[in-house]
Amino acid sequence: MGGRRLLAAALVAAVGFVPLVAGTAAASDGVRVSDDQIPACGATVSPTGYCTAVRNAGKAAVVDDARARTGHGYLRLDTPGGGDKVTVYAQAYDGRKLSEITDLEYQTLVEQVGGPQQAPALNIPVNPMKDGSTFTTLVFEPVYTGTAPVQTGAWQTWPASSTPAGSGGWWASGSITGTGTPNRYGFDTYTADFAAVKAALPDAVVIGGIGINQGSGNPGLRSGVDNLRINGTTVDFDNPVVPTALAATGGNGQSAQVRTVFAQPLSATLTGAGNAPVAGQDVTFTVTGGSAAFPGGATATATTGADGVATGPALSAGDTAGPVTVTATAGTMSTTFALTVTPAPVIPREADLSIRLGVPGTTKAGTTLPVTVTIRNAGPAGATRVAGAVTLPTGLRATAAQGGIVSGGRSVAYLVPSIAAGTERTFTITVTVDRTAAGVRTLDAGVAPSQVRDPKLANNATRVTTTVVR
Repeated sequence: MGGRRLLAAALVAAVGFVPLVAGTAAASDGVRVSDDQIPACGATVSPTGYCTAVRNAGKAAVVDDARARTGHGYLRLDTPGGGDKVTVYAQAYDGRKLSEITDLEYQTLVEQVGGPQQAPALNIPVNPMKDGSTFTTLVFEPVYTGTAPVQTGAWQTWPASSTPAGSGGWWASGSITGTGTPNRYGFDTYTADFAAVKAALPDAVVIGGIGINQGSGNPGLRSGVDNLRINGTTVDFDNPVVPTALAATGGNGQSAQVRTVFAQPLSATLTGAGNAPVAGQDVTFTVTGGSAAFPGGATATATTGADGVATGPALSAGDTAGPVTVTATAGTMSTTFALTVTPAPVIPREADLSIRLGVPGTTKAGTTLPVTVTIRNAGPAGATRVAGAVTLPTGLRATAAQGGIVSGGRSVAYLVPSIAAGTERTFTITVTVDRTAAGVRTLDAGVAPSQVRDPKLANNATRVTTTVVR
């Protein structure tokens, strides 16, 4: 470890960077790193796991720019002079074996050049554990891959861990040999791919982290970097979106009947510059006018998602018809929803009456026959003063009628004071069959509309038969 302490001193002298202790945990997939999360590298680990090492006038900053490929910003690197240098390190990989690094990729945007066409490089400081050396920086430079020319004004993707053999773009500081010839560590300068580098340095250990670098020899270069991927973890350099607008985007203008739930929940969208969504912010919905309420009362709070949208809970219409106003607020911003509570529909007072008879299919002459009469009210309103009647054929005589009035033995009348909606009344008539009767006999029944309108008259009458046998 004594050699490593000497190396730390050398790095401080070179770029102002002090390597970290081994074992710093890697960030989770899909990390977003903002400008305030890349402080200057120091003697201790950065709380964010990312830091910036600069020399002279080199500068790194996460900027908001419409040219961003993802999100609304990216990491901008500036080296105004030939001796300027800037490196942004992902410190989580300090102490890891080089052989454990399997996936390296990043994207660049050359904004401005002042000399030979260059693009930001990938730097991995390591202890080679080889040939008595305790330090070198492994460098990947897009310009040496030969797979695609570095362009100005266009985003380009550089798969540093999977460039083709023979045009890999890797070299090592302190041992630069002719293009395609082996250096002291056993891989070919500028043409080696990452697999060849790892094969030549099987025991190498990463020192300090893995960095995006814009080094000396690039005066006037300004470039952007984004979507740095290391072992499946992608770093999106992006600043938090500052909220500038809140808009009602869901549920506005709808209506609901009294004492019912509005069909669509209310949603509001919080955005910043460039209409970028603002996530993770509370939006408060408040009923500021009219008759309505959320489950907990007049106020409810929801948090914006990745799309900047906050959706409130179900809103219920109250007992009073009329306009309803709901105001959504986030900080000093607000937006208003205009809703309407409509009256309950007027249900006409109707009672659907029907009648049915229950008669055995056959009966014997000279016996008595039980006949059931059922009057039903299907509603929706109750029926009052319901009149019903049953008419018997020749050969059949009513001798008793529960709840009814027998007239001449051939008819029975009923007057029922009321039948509630959804209920029915059943009566029994005792009928005597004449000894001389024979054959099919038909019974008729009907029910008259009550004082409430009957919407279906077709079921107000019925006819059934019974066969008299001897």
